[in-house]
Amino acid sequence: MILYYQLCLVLSLILACVFVARWSRYVSFYFSMFYLLTPFTNICHYLLAKSTSIEAAVLANGMVYMLSYCIQVFFFLYVASFCKIKLSKIVCFIVFIISATGLFMVTLTDKGLPFMYKDVSLITVGSVSYIKKTYGIAHTLYYALLFTFILIDFGLLFFSMRKKDISRKNITLLLISYAVVVVAFITGRSISQAIDIMPLAYVIIEVLMLFVIKRLALYDVELMVSNAFKKEDLIGLAAFDERRNYLGCNKRVVECFPEFGTLRVDSPIESTSKIFAQLNGLMDVVENKQMFKAAIIKNGDIFYKVTAGFLYSDKKKIGYQLRIEDNTKEQEYIRLMNNYSADLEREVIRKTTHSQEIMNKLVLGMAEMVQSRDPNTGGHVKRTSQVVEILASEMRKDKSLALENSFYENLIKAAPMHDLGKIAVDDKILRKPEKYVPEEYEIMKSHAEKGATIVESILTGIDDPELTKIAINVAYYHHERFDGSGYPKHLHGEEIPLEARIMAIADVYDALVSERCYKDPYSPEMAFNIMEDGMGAQFDPALNKYFIQARKKIESYYEQIRRRERRTPGIL
Repeated sequence: MILYYQLCLVLSLILACVFVARWSRYVSFYFSMFYLLTPFTNICHYLLAKSTSIEAAVLANGMVYMLSYCIQVFFFLYVASFCKIKLSKIVCFIVFIISATGLFMVTLTDKGLPFMYKDVSLITVGSVSYIKKTYGIAHTLYYALLFTFILIDFGLLFFSMRKKDISRKNITLLLISYAVVVVAFITGRSISQAIDIMPLAYVIIEVLMLFVIKRLALYDVELMVSNAFKKEDLIGLAAFDERRNYLGCNKRVVECFPEFGTLRVDSPIESTSKIFAQLNGLMDVVENKQMFKAAIIKNGDIFYKVTAGFLYSDKKKIGYQLRIEDNTKEQEYIRLMNNYSADLEREVIRKTTHSQEIMNKLVLGMAEMVQSRDPNTGGHVKRTSQVVEILASEMRKDKSLALENSFYENLIKAAPMHDLGKIAVDDKILRKPEKYVPEEYEIMKSHAEKGATIVESILTGIDDPELTKIAINVAYYHHERFDGSGYPKHLHGEEIPLEARIMAIADVYDALVSERCYKDPYSPEMAFNIMEDGMGAQFDPALNKYFIQARKKIESYYEQIRRRERRTPGIL
């Protein structure tokens, strides 16, 4: 029988050593205490069996009770954490101290009499001793307390079966372990007092736990991640206290930043090097903004991503931590992507510019084709486009208009399209050398609406909705009058789009100063007076000041054309 206790003791020690060597880093402290206390419990069982005096037997027996209770308390704490139930550490500490103190008093002092046992005697059978005892009230309370913990553990495990974030298989494994303890206790008490089956039960549980501990450890995510960081050679970890005194780092940090090799533990990190200055700056940001901060630090040809944050003990901030990772590949990728993006952007701009040039040439070509059909308006498209550009340059100076630069650019691009609708007017009317009769004039007026349709068709698919809108408005509404007497929609005042109101000024002015089959050109002064008289009736009076400011430039432009006309007749 002594051999039985010796075998249980040796096996529990071997299993405890296997656990410490293989798994102690991967499970919680509470679970580790089971493997630590079990061999001591079996030692006490062995000492009880070898006792030669009642005092030694009672002492060994009391230690068995104490250690069994401690094992149960730690298992209870493990089950609570496994079931993701947060227990106050203060409450756990108080319960443990009060219970342990009470057990010590009734089990380890003066034979525990009369509270633990009413009467005890030492019985020796062969080479094995055991205590024959009459239980007292404290013994009953002890088992009541012990089984209360077991019932609570069973309740927590069964309750957690409904939780989605806890493995039911792991719960089943823990329930089996408890079942082994309960069955062993009941069986041992019913068979004989001469031999205690609990040492064997503990060994069986140790063996069982070694088979399932890997599975249980995998579900302790925080612990597994922590251990993974400790073993990860590619990630550097360094720690500092609240005063930024150096606490330590792993070897990867020294490989990345050799300056850490010169630091002494408990010495402050000073900005004696560029690296330390940058790290101090990171920790300054963490301290000021109370948040993690990451930065890219270059050391030699290698880029490192350094993430700084607070170091915690439970929920209390106790210092700072640095995480260092090689970021060279990512930075090279970013550099290549930036270069690619820049090249792509230049290519897009080049092709967009080329497409716009093609579109502008197409529009100008169509406008010139219209002009070639209309002998009365030769050069009209180019001249009105230039007048629009001069007016736009004066309007740009007025910041109170709050117009985007793109508006002016698109207006200048749209100006040549204002008369495209004339391409749909019959040659008999368009090329008529005299004034139109009313019926012909109505047909001629349709060019505005037809022009808007043509412009919309041309610009369909162009990825510039603002240009499309402005060009359509210019073609459609450049014959509207501010007093509402224009065509085709008889719009009034600011109902007329601004771009069409500007185009109207350029269109009419060119008609006044240009020769027509039915009139001679007006002088610049006469044309200006007519335009001035039309402000508020035909034209937007708010645009008058820009027309006045642009007068010299406009007249100078037409004077240059006349000089060229005198040198080369037929230009105007």
